[in-house]
Amino acid sequence: MRGKVLIVDDYSDWRNLLSGLIEREGHLVETAGNWEAALAHIDENKDLDLVILDIRLVETEENNEDGMRLLAEIRNRLSFTRVIMVTGYGTMKTQRKAFKEFQAFDFFRKAQFDSDEFRRSVQDAVEKTIRDRKTWKDKKFIRDQKYEIWQRDRAD
Repeated sequence: MRGKVLIVDDYSDWRNLLSGLIEREGHLVETAGNWEAALAHIDENKDLDLVILDIRLVETEENNEDGMRLLAEIRNRLSFTRVIMVTGYGTMKTQRKAFKEFQAFDFFRKAQFDSDEFRRSVQDAVEKTIRDRKTWKDKKFIRDQKYEIWQRDRAD
């Protein structure tokens, strides 16, 4: 399945590396280097299947977790979109927070990056998002059809 993916990372080298890996799998990829560009893209593309998100979007700030704040925004705005977190500085506490509070799909550390595992995770996330969105649309269609039938029966 071909998905729509957004990569958000302040390092262009990582954006390019991840973009190349994902595009080779046949997905459509866009990138953003900061919080503002990412939010603008999210607001314009409500059908994103996956966001690859760096925890720290500004390298110079030690405790910066803009990526976690953006993860919360994605959860609020795009209910079907999966998020894979990547970081060069992640702790177990941060990882647990990403999973427990914001339902991140997966988590990768840049220092121990495994491209094969990453590609599998991307494919799995895209497939689940597409399947969930289709299931929701099918259920909505059925609900709408039942309502129309009920309305007709009521009118008779």
